[in-house]
Parts: sequence; C-alpha cells; structure tokens
Amino acid sequence: MSMTDAVGEKVLSRDGKKEGVFTGTTRRYQMEGCTGRAFGVRWEDGKLTWPCGKGMEYKNGGWQIM
Repeated sequence: MSMTDAVGEKVLSRDGKKEGVFTGTTRRYQMEGCTGRAFGVRWEDGKLTWPCGKGMEYKNGGWQIM
C-alpha cells in the first residue's frame, strides 16, 4: 500500500497505544538532508502531526511509526 493513497488509513503511534488517520496532506520533510515526505496524521485527541514517511511501516493492516 502506498502512503499517497492512504487517506483515512489507520496510523499507530510508535508504542502502538494511540491511533490516528492520514489526512491526505503531505509536505517536504523539514529535517536537513532528509529526502522523505511528511504526512499529515490526525490523532484521537485532535492533534495534527507530520511524521516522516521514511520512519513508517505498513503492517497488520495499518501504518505504524517506527
């Protein structure tokens, strides 16, 4: 599964305790030297974060931050 087609797909936090969904928005990751894309994730508490796609993995039917 491609992250660019993952609008509404489940995202788990690194520890697997929090769940969010991809918003469908992307932007260039801001860390110098990183060539990855940042993907908007809206969490259960309403917070929006931008994890780098290079630090995420698809498993068990959803994405997880590694």
